[in-house]
Amino acid sequence: MTKKFFAGLLALLGPLVTACAAEVVCASAASMDGLMAAWTRDFTAARPATPARVAARTQFSAEAFDALLRGEVQVAPFARELFPDERARYAAKFPGAAPRLVPVATGSRDTKGGTHAIAIFVHEKNPVRQISVAQLREVLARDGRLTTWGQLGATGTWAGKKIAVHGMTVRRETGNPPGIVNFLEHRVLAGRPWRDDSALVAHIDTPGAGAMQALEKIVRAVAADQTALGYSGFGYAQPGTKTLALAEGDGASFPYFAGTPEEVARRDYPLCRTIYLCTGHAPDEATRAFVRHALRPEGQRAIAADAGGFIPLPPPILEFPPGASYVTPSGAIAIVGYNDMAEMLTALTARFAALHPGFAFALDLKGTRTAPPALAAGKSALAPMGAEFSAGELAAYRAVTGGDPVVMRLAHASLDPRALSGPLAIFVHRDNPLTSLTLDEVAAIFSGADKDTRAPTAAVASRGLAPCGVAAEAALGLFFRRRVLDGRSFAADFTGFPQSADVVARVAADPRAIGFAASMRATPGVKILALAPRAGETPVALTAENLIAGRYPLARHLLLHARWPLEPWVREFLRFTLSPEGQAIVATGTLGYLPLGAGDAAAERARLGSVL
Repeated sequence: MTKKFFAGLLALLGPLVTACAAEVVCASAASMDGLMAAWTRDFTAARPATPARVAARTQFSAEAFDALLRGEVQVAPFARELFPDERARYAAKFPGAAPRLVPVATGSRDTKGGTHAIAIFVHEKNPVRQISVAQLREVLARDGRLTTWGQLGATGTWAGKKIAVHGMTVRRETGNPPGIVNFLEHRVLAGRPWRDDSALVAHIDTPGAGAMQALEKIVRAVAADQTALGYSGFGYAQPGTKTLALAEGDGASFPYFAGTPEEVARRDYPLCRTIYLCTGHAPDEATRAFVRHALRPEGQRAIAADAGGFIPLPPPILEFPPGASYVTPSGAIAIVGYNDMAEMLTALTARFAALHPGFAFALDLKGTRTAPPALAAGKSALAPMGAEFSAGELAAYRAVTGGDPVVMRLAHASLDPRALSGPLAIFVHRDNPLTSLTLDEVAAIFSGADKDTRAPTAAVASRGLAPCGVAAEAALGLFFRRRVLDGRSFAADFTGFPQSADVVARVAADPRAIGFAASMRATPGVKILALAPRAGETPVALTAENLIAGRYPLARHLLLHARWPLEPWVREFLRFTLSPEGQAIVATGTLGYLPLGAGDAAAERARLGSVL
C-alpha cells in the first residue's frame, strides 16, 4: 500500500431500518478499551442527546461480534478482519446483507500482542534481502511455484536450498483461523490454500496459548534454521534473524519498504494492519455519527494518545455525493463498460471499497461500446473500455457534456488467447522470408504509397503483397489508421474483415498476404513480424517484456475514462489503480492483461497530479 491510503466516511450506509436510537451502545475489547472509553466519552460530550456508552466488555473481537449479531450493541471494535464464519452467520440472520467494517486506525508497528504489522523473517546468513507480496504468495500457497531460495535470487550453495516455511496452525478447534492467518489469507494468499507439504512447512501449534507464544516460537525456529522463512511481528525479532523488505509486486514499478515506523504509519509497508469499527448493515444516524467521530481529527487524536500503540490513519478522508446520478438505489456507484475488464475491476473496486468504507460499486460490464453513452449521461462514474472513443462517440459525448473525457491507461492488452483485447500484430504467412518491418514500411504497404518499393525484401517484393486487416471502421481498424497511417485511407487493394481470426485465416491461406490483427489470434500457419519504430532502429519483438517496457510500437491498452472535472474520489480511485498495489491486482488476473511499466505508470500518475 502507498501513503495514498484513505479511510472514507460512511457517506452511504444504506437506508435506515429503525428510528434513530436514543443512545449508541458499544462493545469493547481488551486491546481497544482505552480507545472505546475515549471515543464514547468525547462523543457523549459533543452529542448529549444521543450519548454513547460501552455496555459489553469482551476479551476478543469474536465476542464483540457475537454481541452485535444478537442485537445487544450497535458498534463492535475489531482488531482484525472478519472471519468467513462470521460473515456467514451474519448473512444467515440477515439474508443478502453484510456487516459494515470501517477502518479507523492502523495497527501498531512493533508491539507484542495486539494488532501489529507483519514482518517476514529469515536467518541472518540468508543472502536474500527482499521479497514481493506476489513472490510471498507463491512461497506460501499450496500450488506455489517458488520452493527454493535460488528462485528468490540466492546464488551459489543457497540456490538449491528448499524454503522451509514456519507459521501458525492455520485452523483452530473452532474452525476459524488465528487473526494473523486470516489477514494473510486475505492479503497475501488471495483465496489460495496454504502450502501443506510437511517437508517444507512447519506449523507452530500452541494449544491453549495465545498468538504471542506462537509468534515467538516462529522467530526462534527461523533463528535455528538457515533455510527458514517465517512471519511474525517486528517486536519479536531475535538474534540470528533479519526481516525482508517488501514490495507489492515484481519489477521497477514496485518499490521495496523495510517496515520502518514511518512506512507503517504512511501505510506504504504492504503488510501493515488495520483496526476497525463494525456496525450492522443499516446503522441509524447516531451510530453513523459515532463512527464518523472516530474518523475525525478529535477521534484520531485519541488514537495517538492511547497506550495501545495503534496509529492514526493518514488523511484525507473521502466521500462521494449520495445524490449523484451514477449512484444506484442501493447506494452503490455504477460502472458501465467493457466485459473483459470484469475480473480486474471486481478486484480493484473491492480493494478500494475496503480502503474507503462507505464506498460500494455496481459493475454493469456488457461491452466497450456501452461505456461512452453511460458516462455522457452521468449513469456511470467511469467508462472502462478496451478501445478509445470512436469519432461518433466522441461527438455525441461532446454534445452532452461540452468537453472531452479524461482518459487514463490502466493496463496493457493481453497476449493470452482467452482475452478479448490484444496488442496489434503484423502477420505474414509462415513461409514468408520477412522477419521485420519498420512502421514506415508498414504504412506504405497498407496505404498503397510507394507501391513498387513497399517490401524491403526482394524475394517478397517480386511477388507483391496482398494487404488485409480488420475492417476500417472497426476498433482495430480505427486504431491502425490512427497509429500507423496517420489517418490516411487504406490502399485500394486492402481487404477488410470483421474479426481478427478472419484476417489470420486469410494470411495463413495466402503466401502473398500481409495482415494486421489482434496478436493472440495467431495460428501455426502465420508468424508475427518484429517492428522497428523508425528506420535504422532495432526491430522489437512482440513479447510481454517489450510491452511492459513500452518498446513495442503497436501496443494497445485497457482504458478508464472519466468526466471532467474529476471528483476527488474519482481522482483517488484512478490514482489507486495506478499505484503499486493497483497494478499488482492487474498483474494477478487470469486473462493475461499486463501492468503498466514503471515509466508509463509514473506518467499517468503525473498527469493526475498536474495536467488533470
